[in-house]
Amino acid sequence: MACRERRGARLRRLAAVGLLAVSAVPSRAEEAAPRRVFVSGHSLVDRPLPDDLARISASLGRPLTWARRHASGSTIAQRACRGETPAIDETSGPGAADAPYDTLVVTEQHDLMGAVLWNDTVGELARLHDCFAARNPGLATWFYVPWISLDDKRDPANWLAYERAAAPLWRCVVAAANRRSAAARAGNRIRVIPAASALATLVESAADRPPPPGRRAGGAGEAAARLIEDQVHPTRLGAYALALLVEAATTGRPPRRAWAPEGVAPETAEALQIFAGDAAAAAAGEPEPDSDACAKRLQVQATGLFWPYMERAMWRPQAGFVEARRELWSKALRWRWKMWREPDWTPFAPPPDGRG
Repeated sequence: MACRERRGARLRRLAAVGLLAVSAVPSRAEEAAPRRVFVSGHSLVDRPLPDDLARISASLGRPLTWARRHASGSTIAQRACRGETPAIDETSGPGAADAPYDTLVVTEQHDLMGAVLWNDTVGELARLHDCFAARNPGLATWFYVPWISLDDKRDPANWLAYERAAAPLWRCVVAAANRRSAAARAGNRIRVIPAASALATLVESAADRPPPPGRRAGGAGEAAARLIEDQVHPTRLGAYALALLVEAATTGRPPRRAWAPEGVAPETAEALQIFAGDAAAAAAGEPEPDSDACAKRLQVQATGLFWPYMERAMWRPQAGFVEARRELWSKALRWRWKMWREPDWTPFAPPPDGRG
């Protein structure tokens, strides 16, 4: 496949080869200085994703060691620096050592409204970036965009709509963090790994895939099942696809001819490698969002899309229909009351003193 193919043609090829496979791609490695990556996150970036990242990077000639700060369901605030020093977990990868690191990959809880209303994701992301940048000269920080749980894996249409709407607002969060971060204002800006959008695109592209002879069309629901294990965590194949995306974003080059795990056919691995390069390049080329446009988007979509989706996907399975509806009405009313009392409020503006 030529590198200059249009994105649509590449997605059609990805759909044609399918998302499940039967063999492995041989790896290759060359001597190079090792990359040192720190992952701050929860179950959406759990193993085997960092292990796959190390194997992918090594197969492309750049050995990689990784360390992490990990807690299931955690916020960035719960993984903050301790006494202005990054904390490392014992469950870090083989060969992981103390700083300096050249790359920080950090994610947040997957509830967008929680991020902007309660978790101070803007401020916490800015402070974590500054903490790591101060102790790791030349470090690049990447925000790994999380995805929400699926309300119906068999028909992910609502999930796709949510993720398409949430993607620009997560970029707004990162842009606001860059306005607060001292390191970012000095030129070392936080960048985006579009993990949620990439997953959504892979699921959506499968809807046009013609089924094999004798089989019914599986479409987006079948692709979601191949990429997402339960309602939110990546499958083995999903973790590999996302590790390819992290590699492509953090290095700026497509991970062509990289290692692939056992069970992933060469044509599937190649298609995912090309897709990862395309998705990372597209994200890198997106302009900085306007803070006023961000605020207006959030005001409109909070009660029209985000709260209703949370009611179906999160609160109803946990608390039942009646309690979930009560939670929805309560949050919608409090949100409207806040917008009425503070019409100029926005989580995306820098504080008056310009500090994090």
